[in-house]
Amino acid sequence: MEYNELITKAQQASVDVPNTDAILTGMRRTLRRRQQQRQALFSTLLVLAVGVAVFSFQPRYESHVTLAELVSSRIDTPPTRTPAPLVGYRHSMYNRQIYTLL
Repeated sequence: MEYNELITKAQQASVDVPNTDAILTGMRRTLRRRQQQRQALFSTLLVLAVGVAVFSFQPRYESHVTLAELVSSRIDTPPTRTPAPLVGYRHSMYNRQIYTLL
């Protein structure tokens, strides 16, 4: 008897089924959200990869010894005299001034 009563109550109860448009709208919203999340993740990874590439491939400037520095380091100069590269620089500036005047 109880079984029959349950069946009749179940048949009398209304089933609340969501509208098809509501289901499709929810699915579209979910898909759009996932697509935006993927795009945000991809953009973040792209910016990160470009940043790492730019900062890791910057040229590292190493100081190379010039010929003038190499020669002046081998020549013993007293502390009162000006090192050879500076003397040469002064002479070149003096010559440039003379040629400018001429």
